[in-house]
Amino acid sequence: MKIKPTQIGTHPYANDSDILYMPMDFSSSEFVKNYANYKFPKDRFVITIHLVYTKYREVDTFDQPLLNRNRFENLKTIWPELFATKGIQFKVFEQNSAKTEDAAKKLYHGFIIFFKAKVSEKVKEEKGIIGYTISTYRDSMIWIPEKVIYKKRKRYVETGYYLANDPEKRKEGFKYKTPSIWFREKEIKLVVDSVVARKIKAKKVKVGRFDKRFLQNTNEYDAFINKIWKGKWGIVTDVTGSMGPYSAQVLLFLKYNSEVLKNSRFTFFNDGNGAPELIKRIGFSGGVYNVNSNNFDTIYRTILMAMENGNGGDIPENNIEAIISATKKWNDIDTILMIADAGAPIKDIVLLKQLKKPVSIILCGNVDGNVPFDYFMLARETGGTIIQTNDEIRNLRKYKKGDVVEVGERTYRLSEFGLLRTDE
Repeated sequence: MKIKPTQIGTHPYANDSDILYMPMDFSSSEFVKNYANYKFPKDRFVITIHLVYTKYREVDTFDQPLLNRNRFENLKTIWPELFATKGIQFKVFEQNSAKTEDAAKKLYHGFIIFFKAKVSEKVKEEKGIIGYTISTYRDSMIWIPEKVIYKKRKRYVETGYYLANDPEKRKEGFKYKTPSIWFREKEIKLVVDSVVARKIKAKKVKVGRFDKRFLQNTNEYDAFINKIWKGKWGIVTDVTGSMGPYSAQVLLFLKYNSEVLKNSRFTFFNDGNGAPELIKRIGFSGGVYNVNSNNFDTIYRTILMAMENGNGGDIPENNIEAIISATKKWNDIDTILMIADAGAPIKDIVLLKQLKKPVSIILCGNVDGNVPFDYFMLARETGGTIIQTNDEIRNLRKYKKGDVVEVGERTYRLSEFGLLRTDE
């Protein structure tokens, strides 16, 4: 009863298997139907309970707190365990859109119970993949020889012959060795050849040796270990969905790079701790885990906890919410490193202007090498970069749509869809 009601026009509705609606009539504390025999799903547990009612009153002396108390008492009569279980969040919503009694009666009144799936077999499997990948990893050095990148060049050259002035003779292919007194036109032909566009110097690089039965590639790890890391970084990592193999590469990078481990802060996000989409709000989806430790095992445990507590959700993620959380907690961060799923759009891109630190990005699962436009915007608008396996795209603010971007072995064109490769 001490919970302060949240003012809302109308509480949203969603047809979702993880949501149980327990309606009551307007001004009534009795449930519309009997829930005494209702059984909670065995593979779900309750995470949040909303009490929803309408602000409109038929008389000024109506006692809304007493009605709410009776509603809570009736819920407790059916399921007392809900009030004894730690971790369940109760919220109260007062709808204020109704201005008449008829309008108020049409709105929803009663409880809404939100469930979350227990840790799935998929999450357990991904935890196993992470553990196995870390335990079987080895690293080594390899020599990459100089590589020359060529591009096609079109040019017109003189053949040494002259064309007939007469159209019929020119059509028949008459050619002459002199222009004569009739000032014949020089013959020009198109030549297509290759010229050196740029050279990539030979170098020695560190590479990971993985048991690749669970990995599509190790591009992400190679990007980590071949970059020079200076300053204090806030490493913000997506741990939703199928990010397990990439999380393993992040952990290996930290395990074998003590300076980065010592000088960085870490944030992991799962887009809402597995909560139904109905109760998520932009900037407040939740499921963000900050950890300030240079102890590898502590970071490892935090990633696993964030994965377990996530366990689902829609595809777009709360990337910027996680960045904001990291920068509020640690003012001394120089740059954010966002490790994101290339296939997951940024849900809260509208919060972009709130970011005050440069954000550099490593995209995981980026098979085609393209950079989606929202991630390009995130890096460009904050003054960050796009970090890839053997190159880094910098100075993003100078590019506009249609521009060609050449970096390392790759060539891109900027479009409304992002940076799209044109060298394949």
